[in-house]
Amino acid sequence: MRSLHPLFAGIIAFSLVLLSSCNESKSTNEMVTNKDMRMEADAAAQANFKQAKTPENRKLIWTADLEFQVKDVDVSTEKINALSEKYDGFVSDMMLSNNRYRISNTITVRVPNNKFQKFISAIKGEALFMDRADISSDDVTEEYVDIQARLKAKREVRDRYIEVLKTKAGTVKDIIEAEEAIRVITEEIEAKEGRLRYLNDRVDLSTVTITMYEKVEYVDSPERYEKSYSDEVGDSFGTGWEAVKIILLGFISVWPLILLGLIALIIWKRKRIFGMFKKS
Repeated sequence: MRSLHPLFAGIIAFSLVLLSSCNESKSTNEMVTNKDMRMEADAAAQANFKQAKTPENRKLIWTADLEFQVKDVDVSTEKINALSEKYDGFVSDMMLSNNRYRISNTITVRVPNNKFQKFISAIKGEALFMDRADISSDDVTEEYVDIQARLKAKREVRDRYIEVLKTKAGTVKDIIEAEEAIRVITEEIEAKEGRLRYLNDRVDLSTVTITMYEKVEYVDSPERYEKSYSDEVGDSFGTGWEAVKIILLGFISVWPLILLGLIALIIWKRKRIFGMFKKS
């Protein structure tokens, strides 16, 4: 077998090295490109909430549940109250609690739907550390449209019953049945209207639940208990009764000595009486 010329061998070796370098460069470029694409996707996902807008004619109920640490609960509470007023909202509920390790306050705020995102961004500025941030939307467009359609149909039926009662004479039974049908339909209409008002309220005003807490240093200080006057009176009665029991038990424990003393006293009395009789 003939060996390759040194020049050809060098060319082949150089070609292999060049091909390998190109493949590595291509692989590296693909990795960098994929990484950049992932970073852009992550950034877009994080900014998605800020950029999202409610589609036209859609009914979305926005809610948020936030929990974070603050420097001072009282100061942050005042700031959140001010922010709720700034964004045309209001505080609907508040619950303050504390223990030996932390002070917390849970606040429920209702803000207009079109200012929900700005309000969330503003209150995040109070957080030293964000424990939880759950933001979600519920699309109730289908239910909303369905209720509107049912309301329209029920109102038309009710209007026809009313028109029949006005224009056509019938028996008393027919009139009673028509009035009962109108009553039932009216109740159904009122129930649907109530549900529609509820959905409108939830859509127009988003709900934000904020739980903020402040960590406090635990100090184990003994609590001094001061008795009230009634407690002292009760203790005095108890002490007196204990003294009476001790005295009674003392007498009972020395009853033999008491008995001997009584016998000796009786004998002495008798001897004295007999002595007085003998002298007389």
